[in-house]
Amino acid sequence: MKLYLMRHGEALSPRVDPQRGLSDNGKASIELVAKYIQEKDITFSQIYHSGKKRAHETAGIIAAITSPDIEIELHQNITPDGDPRLILNKINTWSEDTLITSHLPFVPNLISLLTGNEAYLTAISFETGTIVCLEKTPESIWKISWSTSPTEVAYLNEYNSAINHQQPE
Repeated sequence: MKLYLMRHGEALSPRVDPQRGLSDNGKASIELVAKYIQEKDITFSQIYHSGKKRAHETAGIIAAITSPDIEIELHQNITPDGDPRLILNKINTWSEDTLITSHLPFVPNLISLLTGNEAYLTAISFETGTIVCLEKTPESIWKISWSTSPTEVAYLNEYNSAINHQQPE
């Protein structure tokens, strides 16, 4: 079972949208990451969001591109300042690949709780749109498998494009 934790995309300011939905850049960044995930043949059996507009929209974009046959669901215990211990028992019962779209500090706090390591001390940037894949070992220990952000995906796309243009035909 893999657990994917994703920070929502870039949100509008509260002056522009009091509910803080995704900005155009935020939507584009999440689409970029979703297409990257799709290229890796990653799909989800469950997708949960915090109920905040920006997390709900992030989950919707990811679901539409990677897992269009599932419905995204609200989960009460994954809000920005939510206590990750309140969802820990539920996570440990899941057997299918699941995505949670949430916020700072919830995402790194949950990673720290699951892995026993301080997530803020890892090389993960936690910029908006960052996704982290955790895998549960046979010994029921959670390990960070990989992470990526919109900035990293954009860089990889540019790099691959440059390499492809340099190859002789």
